[in-house]
Amino acid sequence: MKAQIILLLTLFLCVSCNNKKENHLEEKENVHTEDKITKSYPLEGAWELVSFYNYVDDKVKDSSFTDPNQRQIKLYTKEKFMWSKKRPADSTEWFAYGNYKVENNMLIEHVEYGSLTMDNIMKQRSSFDYELIIFEKSFSQVELDENGSRIYSENYKRLE
Repeated sequence: MKAQIILLLTLFLCVSCNNKKENHLEEKENVHTEDKITKSYPLEGAWELVSFYNYVDDKVKDSSFTDPNQRQIKLYTKEKFMWSKKRPADSTEWFAYGNYKVENNMLIEHVEYGSLTMDNIMKQRSSFDYELIIFEKSFSQVELDENGSRIYSENYKRLE
């Protein structure tokens, strides 16, 4: 009986000390709170858009997941990026290609060319600056207003 109690207490202690799941949740929550990142992760790779956040007073006010019938993929090499969006219900093409750099937690993308839709947007602006919040398997590019306050974010998961 004494051995069974010790075994049960040991199992309880092991289960209680396993905080791996909590760390994963903490990582997701920290994506849009104050920057607590101490390790730098590379942006190079393939990423898929999974959700959006809308901000009010620099805090997440609303969130939404992407439509499962649409996909948006971003690819980053050392200096180049490309993204494309699949929208089956719409014949509009969405893609862009260009250079990027990361400086002081900011992602700066300069579009060289894109789809007809992007070409029309590029008549107004061809450079896009975002606050970059990156973890090992996820990143967010956050649009800022003229005062530096967060407006909305696109949230991506790493594919490779």
